[in-house]
Amino acid sequence: MPPAQATTVTIATAVTTTVADPAAATAHTAKDADPAAEGARLTDAASPPRAAANAGPAGRPAGGHRHVHEVDVVRVLTFVAVIGVHATGGTTDGGSYLGNAALNLLHFTREAFFVLTGFVLVYSYADRPPRGDGLRRFWARRLLLVGVPYAVWTAVYGAAVVGTRTRSDGPWGGLAQFGGLLLSGDAHYHLYFLLVSLQIYLVTPLLLALVRRADRHLAWLLAAGAAVQAAILLEIQYGRPRGGLAGWLRDYCHALLPTYLFWVLLGAVAAARLDAVRGWFDRHRRLVPVLVLGGAAATQVWYSVLVHRGRGPAFASSVFQPVMIIWGTATVVGLFAVGRLWVSRRTAGSRLDRLLRLGSELSFGVYLIHPLFVDNLVDVLAGRIPAPLSTLLIVVAALAASALLVAFARRTPLSLPVAGRPMRRRAAGGTNAAPRAADRS
Repeated sequence: MPPAQATTVTIATAVTTTVADPAAATAHTAKDADPAAEGARLTDAASPPRAAANAGPAGRPAGGHRHVHEVDVVRVLTFVAVIGVHATGGTTDGGSYLGNAALNLLHFTREAFFVLTGFVLVYSYADRPPRGDGLRRFWARRLLLVGVPYAVWTAVYGAAVVGTRTRSDGPWGGLAQFGGLLLSGDAHYHLYFLLVSLQIYLVTPLLLALVRRADRHLAWLLAAGAAVQAAILLEIQYGRPRGGLAGWLRDYCHALLPTYLFWVLLGAVAAARLDAVRGWFDRHRRLVPVLVLGGAAATQVWYSVLVHRGRGPAFASSVFQPVMIIWGTATVVGLFAVGRLWVSRRTAGSRLDRLLRLGSELSFGVYLIHPLFVDNLVDVLAGRIPAPLSTLLIVVAALAASALLVAFARRTPLSLPVAGRPMRRRAAGGTNAAPRAADRS
């Protein structure tokens, strides 16, 4: 087994070994429950709470009926970091050793995105997998909440190239160009995530069935996923040139679900064994920093060796380097640990609690819109203010401007295309009506 794969399996299976015995998985349920969140249950309006007999695997509470506050932390930190990725990329020279070393450590965001996606889907639907009409409603809703923003922002970011094609080849040429951007996710550098998300939603029934069938063998499922992931990344980065279908798959690997298979599985397994995962984190708090620092060291050693052997810094820091299996897993572990720390100190309804929940709610819209600010700020500041100061200024300004714009859009009919959520309406008492649990997932 390659070192990268072996290390990743060690990290990933550490949080699943405690679930070999169902009793071990449920032993920490009472201890891990957050008393301060007792009034914060997020019951899906379309599905009433179920009896304990209908709980998920290994006694996990029925998916989606209790808000997972750790996820708010992971989501907010990841979406802030992705702005950091794009700001760093815009202010860093492709040949800069230090700049690309920093970018190398920020590249965990892509992995964390798909861990979150797999987690939310399994946590929300493991005990009520959509079937028949329910599955059609599930797909229709996901197409509305993700497909509509994807199409709208493909049009926004691809307007220039579509306009150029229209002027040269007429309306049909422009329409063909737009269709090509929809299929490739290449209208802008961040829209691949929405295209891959739609693919994940398409195979959600298979994902739920796989996790359920592998109930007692989830560690092996992760090991197999890591092995496949390592093979795919090795082919992307170091495979020989190929033509035909193989060449096409490599060219568009960034927008294809198999490229992120392990991360979706990691999130799915974490959701299926959430109580055991929480218990593991609570028992091994001192181990988590070691895992994160070890992952960072492994990633930077890999980067340094590649540069020393003549590879360019941009290539060596690619998000598709196989060592990202180690670093992506380590950072997700670290982010969840921060989430557990937050849960242990959280005061329900406090200003910070409300701010974090708001940040989690706005994060998807911020992701969609932030390149508008980042790209323009890079044009203005890069070259005038040296990095990393320019990078920091861009991150802060883009984050603040994006959040304010999305918060405003949430109260208008633009909420769906801008934030991927139905418009926030005011309740009878004049306060903003909170979105349903289904809207949050």
